[in-house]
Amino acid sequence: MKIRDYYLNEETSGLYIEFSTKQDGEDFYRSIELTFDNVKYYSPEIIEDLSEIDEDIIKDTLDNYFEDHDLPEETML
Repeated sequence: MKIRDYYLNEETSGLYIEFSTKQDGEDFYRSIELTFDNVKYYSPEIIEDLSEIDEDIIKDTLDNYFEDHDLPEETML
């Protein structure tokens, strides 16, 4: 998984993430917005503040999240 971009959405207090899977390669990306509760639940580490999150934690969180959920639709780059 490659994290292309991420930021804290202050309006929704969620974490917006653009990423590509190995299957997407360099041609596509996907985007998702996780709530703070989802990040806390699926993160392998204890998260108290989304501003402290890094790409490694995001990758692990997404891996855990997508064990229970479908991947979002692909978008062409």
